Amino acid sequence: MPDTYAVEPRAVTGKKVSLLRREGLLPAVIYGRGLESLNIQMPYVTARDLMNAHGKSTLINVQVAGEAEPRPVVVRQLAQNPVTRALLHLDFYQVDLSRLITASIPITLTGTAPAVTRWNGLLVQGLEHVEVEALPSSMPTHLEVPVGGLAQIGDHLLLGSVRAPAGVRVLTGLDAVVVTVQHSAAGESETEEAPAAE
Repeated sequence: MPDTYAVEPRAVTGKKVSLLRREGLLPAVIYGRGLESLNIQMPYVTARDLMNAHGKSTLINVQVAGEAEPRPVVVRQLAQNPVTRALLHLDFYQVDLSRLITASIPITLTGTAPAVTRWNGLLVQGLEHVEVEALPSSMPTHLEVPVGGLAQIGDHLLLGSVRAPAGVRVLTGLDAVVVTVQHSAAGESETEEAPAAE
């Protein structure tokens, strides 16, 4: 069952929300298909912990004070201070649990490529995020890409060769290069310096 976070309706809007932030509260909004937007607020530390634990696109519940049932939502957008990266605002999208949603999730490389350990190769990730479609309850936080099969310099992995979790459909082009093994700068310099050493 998704984690539930308590929030309160918010009356303060516009430039006055800076007063909320000084009081340790974060302004946010809940919106969704066919729903009237609801301005809310929550403790900053709660919002920070929420983002650290779940990030964007993961299904969670928010319990609005005064409402009988929690709302199933995902974080759709966030605003941050460009210097300190402190949260400034969150947008929660209320989902229909029976309707597919799309999200951009990060790619995480797993394992060790033999070309790196054996030939001093350099892993170069060409794709950082991937667009996927799934039911809210099946939406992954990231897509794992194992690199254990990259044995030689020049080997690469296409997105089409990566197995997505059950119930998840990849929307990004399957011919996209996820990761490539290249010569490392150290390896190239050693090769160039070898004749001089002789």
